[in-house]
Amino acid sequence: MIAGGLLLIFSLAMIFIIVPYQIRSSSEYGLDPKFFPVGVLWLLFAMGALLVATRVYAPPDAAEAEPALGLRNWLFIGCFTVFFVITFIAISQLGFLLAGMLMIAAMMLVLGLRHLHWLELAGVSIGAPLFIYYSLYQIFSVQLPSGVLFP
Repeated sequence: MIAGGLLLIFSLAMIFIIVPYQIRSSSEYGLDPKFFPVGVLWLLFAMGALLVATRVYAPPDAAEAEPALGLRNWLFIGCFTVFFVITFIAISQLGFLLAGMLMIAAMMLVLGLRHLHWLELAGVSIGAPLFIYYSLYQIFSVQLPSGVLFP
């Protein structure tokens, strides 16, 4: 309940205080610059409300509580944090398409999809970033870093 309450407070503070202060509301083309951040924050608010609502009716039983995260879990979280920081840097240097293709391929391999055929790996790794890039560009007029492929 505490985590859900904190999500509610955080999302409302971001929606009504931080976003209006930090993002200008005028745009010459496409969607309003506040559209995506506010949309994600409202989704975060809804998830926090859902978390609180589910805990009000079914409080956790102390006997069935899960143990704290072990070393293996923290190592996994740390590795993926480093991986996403590297991906962020790669997107700024190589562009969204190339870095996205490499990131998705690496994640598919690391997460242990053992029965993965190379055509599936290539199709998802190439298709997903292309779909995201061109749909954001054509539908929402959002410019993503193009990088070294399309200077």
